[in-house]
Amino acid sequence: MRAVFIDRDGTMGGAAALEFPDQYAPFDGTREAFALLRRYGFSPMVFTNQSCIARGKDRGYDFAAEFADIGAVDWFICPHDTDDRCSCRKPETGLLLQAQEKYGLNLADCIVIGDRWSDMEAGGRAGCQLILVRTGRGEEALGADRDKWKDYQPLTVADDLLAAVKWIGENV
Repeated sequence: MRAVFIDRDGTMGGAAALEFPDQYAPFDGTREAFALLRRYGFSPMVFTNQSCIARGKDRGYDFAAEFADIGAVDWFICPHDTDDRCSCRKPETGLLLQAQEKYGLNLADCIVIGDRWSDMEAGGRAGCQLILVRTGRGEEALGADRDKWKDYQPLTVADDLLAAVKWIGENV
């Protein structure tokens, strides 16, 4: 199985940071991107930090229904806040390692698509290939935050998720 791990906020849709998960709306092309990944032989999976859960601001939001509806094969959610110092909150690699264990993945064959330095750092440290999108905090990741993931180079920088997925279809 070859997986593509996709960040939620700022990559799939919504603002770069949302206080409440129900403020999220997918960007145009997100549903198409997930369908294309399946067509290309990849398993699209979501990996996301959702500190709103630890902060009690999720209001019972059904992430599973959202991710299943958009076409994700599976999803890995860090429910912790920054101060919890867990091993799953990006830039830690825990979410990717959970997926590796569950599916027997070779992470070197997997791709991470995200908009933040923490997505790139987590993916790079786990040995995944990287694609940065310019939506959300993508420009910040390329500029002011580039030193935070300086040890890793993305395969490409795409305008948005759909462009990243089309690049995968043409180049991977």
